[in-house]
Amino acid sequence: MVKLKGRLFRLLLEEVRRRYPIEACGILFGYVNSDEVRIEVAVFLRNMLESEFMFQIDPEELLKVLIEYEGRGLSHIGFFHSHPRCSKPSTMDLRYMKLWPGSIWVIVSCRESRMEAYRVIDGCLEKATIVIEDDNIV
Repeated sequence: MVKLKGRLFRLLLEEVRRRYPIEACGILFGYVNSDEVRIEVAVFLRNMLESEFMFQIDPEELLKVLIEYEGRGLSHIGFFHSHPRCSKPSTMDLRYMKLWPGSIWVIVSCRESRMEAYRVIDGCLEKATIVIEDDNIV
């Protein structure tokens, strides 16, 4: 189960809409505990490809952000990016997901204003349930 606050959900949707039609992308940080993943921070990164259909993150920028946020005590949860239409992984997404096994990949649909989470475990794609929490819940 992947949990995030409503404010973070809205922030991700705003970023996706702002960058449309270019795919938005970034990295997710938070906490992992037993069967629950809590996303606390989304760091927006530049899509080096400036593409409507693919994204690429600068490896130096990625490393810098990983060091910074893990230094703050947060764990790297995974990545997010947008698709113009559906929130299902593309063939290209699946190739890269296999390079980061166990990481959560959140895909945000511009058209549907929804997001879905996936991860690859033992070479198999698994869909994770996303729970959007009320901002007033501690």
